[in-house]
Amino acid sequence: MPQPPGNGTLADQIRALETRIDELSRAKPTPSACVVRLGGDASLPGGIDTFAQTGWVATYDPLSQFVGGSTGNPSYILVARAGYYRVHFHSAVTGASAVAGAKVTANNATSVGNSLATDGGQIPQQGSDGAVLDALRSRVYLNVGDKIYWSNWCAATATLKAALFGVPTEITLQYVSSQ
Repeated sequence: MPQPPGNGTLADQIRALETRIDELSRAKPTPSACVVRLGGDASLPGGIDTFAQTGWVATYDPLSQFVGGSTGNPSYILVARAGYYRVHFHSAVTGASAVAGAKVTANNATSVGNSLATDGGQIPQQGSDGAVLDALRSRVYLNVGDKIYWSNWCAATATLKAALFGVPTEITLQYVSSQ
């Protein structure tokens, strides 16, 4: 009887194949990622950075990294694994014709001076289209225990929309690699 390619007897090869199938079928470790969305429209006062507080909900958070805020206490994402991350804060601000901005900061919910990611845009005269902002950084190193905060700013009183044209206001923190 011809032997299949490989080492050992047919029984040894079958056992090796079964072991390999077991290895391949094991669940992969859950990647460190967190997605948090705004649950409803929020008011933005004019001329000040407004950090995410109440109304934010984790939509994907397998490692329980999201810490919800309260009035006066910003929400944040607590980094559970050191490494390089992709940070993306997508938001839409509507209101009077004005400049609007979005920022993501690490370990500071009072100043946006050292932002990890930032974006700004003009709200069109019509106002209803809003300024669609994407504060994005494709690779930034974060340590275990770092707190990621996000905020919006508008030159005039405005509304932070929970969704605009079907796209939600959300922040995504996604682990990329250890190196």
